[in-house]
Amino acid sequence: MSPIITHEDELELAKMEKELVSKLKKLASVQGSVIASQKKYIDDVSKLIITRKAVNRSMRDVLKQMQTLARENRSNIKDDEVNLLDDLVHKNDGYIESLEKYLEAHKDVIIKKEYFIIKKREFADALGEVAGKRSGIIKKALNVDKAKNKLIEGDKLNLLDQQLNDVQRDFDRARDVFLKHAGQFIEVRDELNKLWKKIQISEFS
Repeated sequence: MSPIITHEDELELAKMEKELVSKLKKLASVQGSVIASQKKYIDDVSKLIITRKAVNRSMRDVLKQMQTLARENRSNIKDDEVNLLDDLVHKNDGYIESLEKYLEAHKDVIIKKEYFIIKKREFADALGEVAGKRSGIIKKALNVDKAKNKLIEGDKLNLLDQQLNDVQRDFDRARDVFLKHAGQFIEVRDELNKLWKKIQISEFS
């Protein structure tokens, strides 16, 4: 046999939903702090790129000078030295290109993540509305049941039924808004996950 669902079960659900709202908002706040750290990290990566480019410019200058000297038989420059430096310059070009792609991909993630947090808060607020209205409709239904048990006048009972219908419609609207925000939340989450996959670097030395 299926368990009997009571008003208390639905009130407990509303209570649990409110607790979930509180935890979702806390999660959004913590994620906001992580974004701040990611922005600092991106600043550091930008500085790394600038510094690596400066190193590579100097390395390229040294390479040109070595190549010029290597043409003279009396110079102390060996082909192995030139080849080594030439390889380092080309490797650094690859690292810089890879870093720049990584940087842009990470910036895209941060922008989308900030938007995702907005959607998470909207999702939480909409769930909070549903939870509050769920409690209201259950309490209203209990009052109507009590009134029916007391066999009150038909006009008063009709008024209570109308009020219950109004509360039900209000709840239905809140649930529709919640489902809309839930859909947006999931859509942005999926977009964010795709952006995370783009942050892949083969060489990052």
